[in-house]
Amino acid sequence: MRRMNNLVTLFTAMFAFFFGSFLTTLLTSVDKCPAHKSGVTKLEPHPELLLVILVLSAPQYEEKRLGIRNTWLRLGQPLRLPYYPEDFIYLPTYNKRGHLEREGPLEQANRLRIYVDWLDSVQNPKSSKVAKRNIKIKHFFAIGTLGIHPNLRANLDKEQGQFQDLLFLPRLTDVYANLTEKLLHSIDALIHHYNFSYLLKVDDDTYVKLDYLLNELVSYDRKLIRKAQDYRGDPLPALYWGYFNGRANIKTKGQWSESNYYLAQRYITYALGGGYVLGRKLCELVGNNSHYLSSYVSEDISVGTWLAGFRHVYRRHDPRFDTGYMSRKCRQHHLVLHKRNETLMRDLYKGKLCTFEAENEKYLKRPTEYYYDWRKTADKCCDSLVV
Repeated sequence: MRRMNNLVTLFTAMFAFFFGSFLTTLLTSVDKCPAHKSGVTKLEPHPELLLVILVLSAPQYEEKRLGIRNTWLRLGQPLRLPYYPEDFIYLPTYNKRGHLEREGPLEQANRLRIYVDWLDSVQNPKSSKVAKRNIKIKHFFAIGTLGIHPNLRANLDKEQGQFQDLLFLPRLTDVYANLTEKLLHSIDALIHHYNFSYLLKVDDDTYVKLDYLLNELVSYDRKLIRKAQDYRGDPLPALYWGYFNGRANIKTKGQWSESNYYLAQRYITYALGGGYVLGRKLCELVGNNSHYLSSYVSEDISVGTWLAGFRHVYRRHDPRFDTGYMSRKCRQHHLVLHKRNETLMRDLYKGKLCTFEAENEKYLKRPTEYYYDWRKTADKCCDSLVV
């Protein structure tokens, strides 16, 4: 009997060991899966990056991608701008209830004035040359390849062979209705393959003054690292930077019709989709929980909804982001400019800022430019106009 008990004990121990080993192997393999949603299994290795630029592009828009490569993507390296003034870089603090304080219209207006003054000094330099800085960045054009026509796929493979900057998403059919899923697949692939601090998402008809945006990100990131100890037990602010809208009505007709959005009477505050920046922690929140997130028709509205409940999100409203469905009146201070074709991009790259303003400009009802008032209700959030 004693021998039988010893055998049972031995068998139980061996079973526990092998089952534990099997479970560990299973969990480890799941954890190491490079991209459980996107299906992207391999990207070339790269050192840690400050910024990844994600351009959502349709398979057939090779000319648009070439226009971006030949213009604003060339502005990133090397960086020749001086750092921003210390008082221009704002870091939000937590209030007594544990929420991040928001910049009101007066603070936003003051920061814009500081930037414009700084911009004038840079464009009319009186000091010696600024040392060059090489900032680690990488860009991708995201394209869904599921069910794609063989001829189009052959063209894309040829383009990839030349530029090595296409992010193929093998589980995604590239149609407008899948735009939110396209963003999720892209973020999933990037967070599993790259160490980066920030993600800039833009459309393929968006122009970015990349040198100025990079300079600001570097200045912000350096200050955040220096001041990290000031946050003590609170999480570091996670940047969500763009041009925010809080008064958009839920669409019921057309291609943006949203039958599943029942959370509020209006869309929850979001950064307009022509271009916005997300800190890595927010990308991880989205990418690692993508299977649990509701996908709405508009990708930018989806992001705003997903991030609504997190107290450490630093929503930075910036009137320098002209990122709506229609371009606003041309301003020298604009950093990210949506709805620009290849011709306008070339003009911007050559320093021709406002060439799109034609004879009929005065008849166009362009959107107003505003500072966001976080202290007011959604219907009154955007009444403080930029003059």
